[in-house]
Amino acid sequence: MQSLSVFVVLLSLLQGCVYAQPFISMSDSSNLSNSHPSEIARVAAPSDHSQSVEFNLSEYQWQHRILLVFAPSTSSSDYQQQMQAWQVDGAGIDERDLKLVQVLETGESQVDGQSISSASAERLRRQFEITPEEFAVILVGKDSTEKQRSQTPIDLAVLFRTIDAMPMRQQEMRSQQ
Repeated sequence: MQSLSVFVVLLSLLQGCVYAQPFISMSDSSNLSNSHPSEIARVAAPSDHSQSVEFNLSEYQWQHRILLVFAPSTSSSDYQQQMQAWQVDGAGIDERDLKLVQVLETGESQVDGQSISSASAERLRRQFEITPEEFAVILVGKDSTEKQRSQTPIDLAVLFRTIDAMPMRQQEMRSQQ
C-alpha cells in the first residue's frame, strides 16, 4: 500500500501539483509506524520548485495586446506606480484584450501572474533593447509589433487612447455594436 501512496504522489507531481500529499488509507496506518519519519516527510513535503513557463510573444499574436513592464525590481517606484495604474480599470483591460508581462531583473518575472523563465525574460530584454537597470513600458499590438514605448509609467487612459486609435481596435469596437 505504501508503494501505491508513493505512486500517487509521483503522479500528482507529474501533473503539476505543488503541494502533493500521499493518500493513506486507514488500513495503511499501521505501515506508518514501520516507516522512518524522514521518509514520510520526504514523501509528504511540498515541492519548493516554482513552475515557470517559456514566454513567446508569437503565442499571443492576433489574440492579445501585450503590455511589457520592465523594471529592476518590484521595489522600483516606477514599477509600483505602473502596477497601481494597471489595477484601476480591469474591465477596460479585458475589453482591449490586454495581457500584462512583468520583466524584472531581481524577482520573479510574470505573465498574468504566472512565472516566466529567466531565459524568456532575458530574451525580451534583448529583443526590446532594455538594460537590467532600466524601467520601460512597451505596448505590443495584436500584430506583435511595438506600438508605444515609455521610460516612465503610463496612465491607463493614455494607453487606452493609443489602443482605441488602432485600426484593429476600431474594427473590434464596430463589431461589438
